[in-house]
Amino acid sequence: ARMTFSAKKCGICFQPPSIILIYRDNIQEKTRQRIMPVRNFSRFSDCSRAAEQLKNNPRHKPYLEGVSLRQLEKLYSLLRDHLEGQSLSESLGRYHHEHTIDPEEDMNKLDDKELAKRKSIMDELFEKNRKRRDDPDFVYNVEVDFPQDEHLESCAWDTESDEEM
Repeated sequence: ARMTFSAKKCGICFQPPSIILIYRDNIQEKTRQRIMPVRNFSRFSDCSRAAEQLKNNPRHKPYLEGVSLRQLEKLYSLLRDHLEGQSLSESLGRYHHEHTIDPEEDMNKLDDKELAKRKSIMDELFEKNRKRRDDPDFVYNVEVDFPQDEHLESCAWDTESDEEM
């Protein structure tokens, strides 16, 4: 079963508040635009809940199949920040900071909710970068030679002795 609609771009309009989807109608072979008005949304609204409600709305569901929940959450977050008076660049900067993994961060110190959020970000990044068999630049059985003469970086857990444990 082939998808009837393929999402191409998804964005937001602040005035009037609406989510705009550029999609391809695969049956009629035409590119179209769908404007989904955002109603009953304030600066106090829950962005992930609003995104889920839109994605599961029977009128919009077939069109939004190719749009990730995270992208819709981001658009709602930008709208909420706009309602709070933030500029688009401030809002995008804050969103990027909150949704980027810091390699130096100790994730053992995070609570369950924050850890789940980081894992979700990592899963999405993995899926985005993952190579599948049908990708044009897919290479089966990649072999890499690592240089042996360079100094190897050691880690704290490499140097601990068994007695310390």
